[in-house]
Amino acid sequence: MKSFLIYIVLFFSTSLFSQSFNVSSLVSDVNNEGVIEGVVYDTNLTSELAFANVSIKNTTIEVETDFDGSFSINLKPGNYTLIFSFLGYKTVEVDNVKVTASGVVKCNQVLEALKIEADISSINNSFKG
Repeated sequence: MKSFLIYIVLFFSTSLFSQSFNVSSLVSDVNNEGVIEGVVYDTNLTSELAFANVSIKNTTIEVETDFDGSFSINLKPGNYTLIFSFLGYKTVEVDNVKVTASGVVKCNQVLEALKIEADISSINNSFKG
């Protein structure tokens, strides 16, 4: 009798606190998304940029590239602007990246290092005091 009461309590507590969802809607949402993937390279194309930022303009969506410079973003179909950035490199925006349902868009990007120009004479004068 004691075990029967335990089963009854477990059954009702499980049914009261459980959440229901429609698995078909969950699967259909995944199938409606597309993917943007690619690799971010340094200017000379000999090295990939690990931990570069790839973001979608006007959203909070942002990913970092892996150790091999690769990234992947799942998005709903539409046109997007990608922003590629990395410390010490020029930021690049790529407009009109079209994502289709269940499609894969390749978007490799090259980032150019910033050039710092300094006036050597002003630096020397500052040390002379």
